[in-house]
Amino acid sequence: MNLLLSLDPGSSMTKMIYRVLDSMPYKPPELFCMEPELIAIAKESIDLYESGRLNSPNPENEAWVEFDSEYYAVGFLAQKHFEAQVKLSELKYENAIPKVLAAVGAIATKLGLGTSFCLSLALLLPYGEWEDRERLERGLTAALSNFSFRGQQFSINLECFECMPEGGGLILTRSKKLGANFNQLSIVVLMFGFRDISAVRFERGLSSGSSASLGLAWMLEKIKNRTSGQNLQDLLLAIHLSGATPKAKYFKSLARSKKAEFRAEEVTQIIEVATMARKEYWAKVSDWLKSHVPANVDQVIVGGGTSQYLSNELKAFFAHTKISWAAELEEDVRLAFNLPPHKDALILRVTDVYGLFRYLQNQVTYSPSHALADT
Repeated sequence: MNLLLSLDPGSSMTKMIYRVLDSMPYKPPELFCMEPELIAIAKESIDLYESGRLNSPNPENEAWVEFDSEYYAVGFLAQKHFEAQVKLSELKYENAIPKVLAAVGAIATKLGLGTSFCLSLALLLPYGEWEDRERLERGLTAALSNFSFRGQQFSINLECFECMPEGGGLILTRSKKLGANFNQLSIVVLMFGFRDISAVRFERGLSSGSSASLGLAWMLEKIKNRTSGQNLQDLLLAIHLSGATPKAKYFKSLARSKKAEFRAEEVTQIIEVATMARKEYWAKVSDWLKSHVPANVDQVIVGGGTSQYLSNELKAFFAHTKISWAAELEEDVRLAFNLPPHKDALILRVTDVYGLFRYLQNQVTYSPSHALADT
């Protein structure tokens, strides 16, 4: 039994695609997401939680793991029961270990895979943390070999490990489409995430890169600091629903005053602050782009959930450069997982990890009849 898993441990959502090899009949890949929260807890806290549990939630919604004598709540359980907060300053590669354990445990439990099998794993990391990939592989190999998920002991063999910087799934897809021409071009992969933005440059096949803490959270923090009693998740939802131009109906729920006239004033203030913060945000991002994207670039590959929010500005900024939006993978994702149009934001956010999954699958030996069509 071999589980194939590609995972993006994002700050706004942990995004995964998995598939079980050697299973008959053939089963296509599945999309799997978990909340991004993670928190270290005491064994006594787990015991207390379980003693008061009234039913048995799905494994991904009740994920806790133990390895190396340390306990972690992951995802929805961490968010709702243990009130964990996403810490944008923490290293993703360190948090990736308990997130991978929770994902593997949840998938194995859901599918009845048992507690001992082989895992082929592909992981995305921010460019600034990609240098830590060998340390991460050692940590994952040790942790997977001996951990528990919801009290069930697991021993997983990490048979194959691939680690790419964020945008890796997109560049692998685009380079395959371009073929030999890829090594003749100047190409930049730009990823716009919740926490970071990054640029990976390819000049005739040679790569270099850089990243900065200029994800959408930068703008949300500005809004939060200039208004009263707001939090990042509520602001993110309002911004996401509203789009590029703030609309009052999506910000009404953020007003905290009990009086109607004060609530209206509060909404107006939040919108004014959000409008100014967006201008400041784009000024910061565009200044960074000028420093990290060569003037003579042949094409840019643009991905990440925040790229949709900045799409008009990016089109204008790269008016004279060919843009490949998410390496043209959005329709592939929609069809692969039968996602409706209202899931467009999710589709964009999983294109990178989907491209990485297709690469992983091609690296693993399996029957040609199991191949996922690269359309």
